[in-house]
Amino acid sequence: MNQPVDGYWCEVAACFPDGRREWFLGGYRAETPRLAVRWLRSQAVRLANSLDPLPGVGPFPPQVLRETSPSNPNPGNIFRKWSQDFTAQEKQMGNLAAGKPFSVLAGGPDRIFGLFDLDIYYALSVRPLVRDFVTDWRITEMEYAAA
Repeated sequence: MNQPVDGYWCEVAACFPDGRREWFLGGYRAETPRLAVRWLRSQAVRLANSLDPLPGVGPFPPQVLRETSPSNPNPGNIFRKWSQDFTAQEKQMGNLAAGKPFSVLAGGPDRIFGLFDLDIYYALSVRPLVRDFVTDWRITEMEYAAA
């Protein structure tokens, strides 16, 4: 039985790999799958620019930025590539319209206060908001008793 969809909940979060801690970075309620993916795309660009800033973009002078080795985890680059992959996003919109949630997950070690490395994962996710009986049960037009 298909339940009626009443929008889509989009979320950005950072978390430990074992799930013991999560940080909510943003959320949005979208009316359509296209608006949901559009919001996630903007958040992917935000994460990419924060985690993997490009020279000349953002607050850092180019001389302080260093290119990482291709073998190193680079979640910012993963989110940047996803934000530009419109073919995959079209497929994900279709799956979302069919009631299937999806997420984009990337992570790796992050240096904390310059003291130690800690694995952190970043997630973009969206899921349909389904109406249950309580919220779906409404009087659509007024009914009056016969006089």
